[in-house]
Amino acid sequence: MDFFTILTDYVQFYPLAALVGLLLAGLNIPISEDLVIITGALLNQERVHAQLPGARGMLIPSLLAIYAGVIISDFISYYLGTLVRKGTFKVNFADTLLTPKNLDRYRRHMDNHGFLTFIICRFIPFGARNTLFMTSGFLGLPLRRFALYDIIAALISTNTLFFLVYLFGDEVRNPIRVASIVLFIILSLTVIFLVIRFLMNNPLTHWGLPQVALFPIPVALVMVVLFMYCRQFFWIVPVEAALFLIFFWMLSFFRNPPRKIVEDESILYSPADGKVTDISEVEDDELGPLLRIGIFLSIFNVHLNRAPCSARIERITYKKGMFKDARDPDSSRVNESNTLLLTRIAEPKDRLLIRQISGAIARNIVCKVKEKDELKQGSLFGMIKFGSRTELYLPGRSNGKYEVVVKSGDTVHAGVTPLIRYTGA
Repeated sequence: MDFFTILTDYVQFYPLAALVGLLLAGLNIPISEDLVIITGALLNQERVHAQLPGARGMLIPSLLAIYAGVIISDFISYYLGTLVRKGTFKVNFADTLLTPKNLDRYRRHMDNHGFLTFIICRFIPFGARNTLFMTSGFLGLPLRRFALYDIIAALISTNTLFFLVYLFGDEVRNPIRVASIVLFIILSLTVIFLVIRFLMNNPLTHWGLPQVALFPIPVALVMVVLFMYCRQFFWIVPVEAALFLIFFWMLSFFRNPPRKIVEDESILYSPADGKVTDISEVEDDELGPLLRIGIFLSIFNVHLNRAPCSARIERITYKKGMFKDARDPDSSRVNESNTLLLTRIAEPKDRLLIRQISGAIARNIVCKVKEKDELKQGSLFGMIKFGSRTELYLPGRSNGKYEVVVKSGDTVHAGVTPLIRYTGA
């Protein structure tokens, strides 16, 4: 039985073989990840199907097997690194490498250039990837950050290698098809560059990790299917570009831009980014007359919430409700919300309310603090995913010695823009 006959009989098992081979590579067994990906790309070419009918219909299963194998094997390498750090495995150079100075240097590098490092190493063969992944586990890179960097970098590098081989192997004689491929690659590299630049300047909050980690996978699959099976060159490019923009927007939504917080307890900073929609007097059954400042967060704003002042959390109250347009002040009464009752640590020791309110799009309120916690002015305490509303309540004007320094329609930034200035402080 010759090799071609064996390949014909067993080609349908490629996805399983690819998955197993990639998982073994994660254990540092010398199996080439690139060779597995290139083999999958070649087996799925149209010209190969004429000789190997069993290879038909394997594109999506092959891609899914490769995605799963590549990402899981990276996590295996990361876990091996954590075992070395914990002393489960003894490595002679561990005590020399795992010093406070090296740990601090590594963490600072990952804070500033982590995503770019993963992108670059993903395109370097001969053990560079596993070295990075094991080092990440060994030196204690947080699992969530590792997952974010690795999944995005793996999808970029895997798709690039697979489709370069898949497309250029069979279509070079078609000039229009070649032009579309070149344009697609240029567009992809441009977007990758923009994403890298963006992430270097705007780290992502780990509270958005589930969406950021999973969202690229369906987008990548849709892009692949459209590009492979759609022959209408003149409209496929704008569709692919739109998908890229959606992906880029998803990353930007969960951005956590650096904020220089100037601590000044005579000021109440904005608890959210957005636009001030209303400033009004309201009545509360427990706290009496209050001044309410409502802030609408559009889908393009940063959605992290920050403490307006140093305060102690007395109570946190979650309320189920509707999902009306968050620009409507009535949404405060009827929408799903989460309310924090705070007491200022500095004088005057006013009791404040911060209310996180879901909107027509937002369906997920995140609050990562608990009762009795103390918040530092400008510190992060939660977020609301997608369009929403945040409100700040403080004692009414008749009970408070302060001035309101914003007006309806003003754009504000959490931890940066003053809303209130105490005149007696």
